[in-house]
Amino acid sequence: MKEYKIKLKRSKAFHVFYSFLKLILTILFKMLYRVEVSGYENIPKSGRLILCSNHLSYVDPLIIVGYFSRHVYFMAKKEVFNSRVLGEVVSFLNAFPVNRDSLDRKGIKNSIGILNSDEVLCMFPEGTRSTEGVIKEGHRGVGLISILGSNSPVLPMALSGTNKIIQKSRKRIFFPKVKIIYGNLIDTSSIIKENDNKTAISIILNKTMGSIKELYKRIG
Repeated sequence: MKEYKIKLKRSKAFHVFYSFLKLILTILFKMLYRVEVSGYENIPKSGRLILCSNHLSYVDPLIIVGYFSRHVYFMAKKEVFNSRVLGEVVSFLNAFPVNRDSLDRKGIKNSIGILNSDEVLCMFPEGTRSTEGVIKEGHRGVGLISILGSNSPVLPMALSGTNKIIQKSRKRIFFPKVKIIYGNLIDTSSIIKENDNKTAISIILNKTMGSIKELYKRIG
């Protein structure tokens, strides 16, 4: 795969079309899946932010694009970019490739660049989808990137219902009710200040995953 350079500066035309796409997705998902959202008041209106969610379905990033109030950048497994068409689509949705099998320095560099530009980076700490609807253990990357990204705060969120949309065993698409909930912001600066990096990474991960699990219980 060729060197990937993330686009942090977008044209006015892109922002107009992106906003239009968000509107279309919001209307479409509301009609099909009766999407219910709570916790909007917890979303910071500006500034660097790591948005962390559980991961149930391929549809999750589209749901987040439609219902998160700010532009969001996503990590995507590098294999997605092997397809020229799919790679172009996910790139338009502000996704960039990461290698899940090893420490991806390029992925970390892109993440830091996003946060240092006061943008929103969305991460799925579990690292893979949990189609059975059970939240798996998280990976330490969220804590590491928070530290390297100028002590970026973490906003936990949870999704429910998206794993029921595409059910391969049933070979059809379903229309379950989808719920989204945003939790309380995790201020990582004090955690990082009061602990060594290794300990801080663990604390940030545990707080993030604990909050996601609690949020998921409330809407699951």
